[in-house]
Amino acid sequence: MDSSKAKTVSLDKKWKEFLYAACGFGPNMLFVLLGAYFSDAVNPVGLNADKMNWSISGFCLVVPALFPILWMVAKIFDGLVDIPLASLTDNLRTRWGRRRPAIVIAFVPMVLSYFMVWLPLEWRENSLANTIWMTAWLFVFFASYTMSLITFYGSLSSVCKDSDQRTRVGSFKSFFDTVGYSVVYALVPVFINMGVNISKLVIFALPFMVTMLIPLFIIKEGEKYGEGKDYLPEARVKLTTSLKLTVKNKQFLFWLIPNATAYFGLQMFLTAQNTLISGVMNLSAGTAAILNTCAFAPVPLMLFLYYRLIKKKGLRFAYQVCLLGFAVAILNFCVGSEYVFPTNPTARIIIGCIGSVIGSFSIGAFFATPYMVPSQIAANEYTETGKDHTAMYFAVQSLSTSVVAAIATGLVYESIKNITVQKVINGVAVAGETWKVGVSLVPVITSLMCIVGFLFAFKMPKSYTVDKKDK
Repeated sequence: MDSSKAKTVSLDKKWKEFLYAACGFGPNMLFVLLGAYFSDAVNPVGLNADKMNWSISGFCLVVPALFPILWMVAKIFDGLVDIPLASLTDNLRTRWGRRRPAIVIAFVPMVLSYFMVWLPLEWRENSLANTIWMTAWLFVFFASYTMSLITFYGSLSSVCKDSDQRTRVGSFKSFFDTVGYSVVYALVPVFINMGVNISKLVIFALPFMVTMLIPLFIIKEGEKYGEGKDYLPEARVKLTTSLKLTVKNKQFLFWLIPNATAYFGLQMFLTAQNTLISGVMNLSAGTAAILNTCAFAPVPLMLFLYYRLIKKKGLRFAYQVCLLGFAVAILNFCVGSEYVFPTNPTARIIIGCIGSVIGSFSIGAFFATPYMVPSQIAANEYTETGKDHTAMYFAVQSLSTSVVAAIATGLVYESIKNITVQKVINGVAVAGETWKVGVSLVPVITSLMCIVGFLFAFKMPKSYTVDKKDK
């Protein structure tokens, strides 16, 4: 199908590609911060070093037996709500367009709910009221965040004119993701080490949410561009039809499986990295900043190498390399633990830095690939059939990753992190301290899940562009 009449290319200048890619920077950064630190901030049982600053209050603000279940339910809801919201933004037609109104509607509740979720209803230990209060605001945040981001992702097949431009926008987006992750995992620990509480850092970072409004000034849609209420009625796809087309796409399904298994391990690690460094390696927040800088600073270079590898060997091979690399890198948290080097923190730091640098290649790939694959598959389908439901591919991908992330972080991690035993070094019990046995299992689980993802990835096509159908 010739789709040239059906879409207006919004990114008609290189600087617009870069600016558009920055759209999700603020919401994504704060979403990552929530996933990385929130559960430990309200239940700091797995922390040792800098516990008073990593946690909101220094004690458990929620019911420890109930909160993991509600956190898991909220994360699953985050995935489920993607489906109807994706259909809404794919089929929305207004005088102002279809993508921009959805972003405007979601923006205020997204900012408000994120602010409220970090404010306890009461300063009391094991509080049921806090547990319900925080969970309720999590539901609001996940729904509005999803509406914003799924709309942004859904616009990719139309704002970009070809696969090369999607790759460029993807690389720019990965750059901003890298900056966001660097702030969360490298800069935040610096402030924690300076004595700033995690809840204050959240407030300082909240204004970055404004980047979500960038598409309002770049996307060319609405009556002015001939894309108003009557825009492409033949491209609309009912929710049930859209969902059916998505889940029956074999290329997409063969991508979902390795992505979901890898995401299970990745999200468990990202949620646990704070307790791994503080609890298992027993290193300060300042050292955590060094380790995380080693992980994120090389990512732009690693992304360049990743794209070179994709061009030379295909996406499947490059993605499998990143999975195996991360499986190896993550085990350094076990090798560099306090168990192995109880009296030598220098050895722990060196081993941690080596593992972080090795893992930086995979981190870049984990940023870029889930952005590239669904948008290209959707663009291929639109070219061939005229059906435009890009957001649904991202919604189903998000649903799969939300479910595995909910299980990994809400059920598995929150349960195993409570497993501790008395700390004994050289035969002497350390008063008031415990070995974080449960947290120590995270690198092993993550490594195993990456290996499972590597094996499933053999079902992926070598490449996803229209002119490369080779399997």
